[in-house]
Amino acid sequence: MKNFEGEMPDGQFTDKYVHLTFYFIFTVLWYLALRSRYIVSGAKIRLTIFLMAVVFGVLIELAQEFFTADRSADVNDALANSTGSALAVLVLWLIAKLKK
Repeated sequence: MKNFEGEMPDGQFTDKYVHLTFYFIFTVLWYLALRSRYIVSGAKIRLTIFLMAVVFGVLIELAQEFFTADRSADVNDALANSTGSALAVLVLWLIAKLKK
């Protein structure tokens, strides 16, 4: 496989945890940046960011497949990205709910 799973010492799923964690942080930071810049409801921002993160993750995977010689697209990477973003949105929603 062209991805880094073979190089990970902790097992084949370590790469997926990295994707999940990156997209969790990416989504939270993106939310904080947009929330402070625009006056829009939190739910609308969270949904927009989640959809944009999913699209971005899929586009990155497609770019790896079609524009690089040493990388390939991995559906599981896109799923890990989406899961990380969804978890971030869930945490952000819970925080907003607790503040009310």
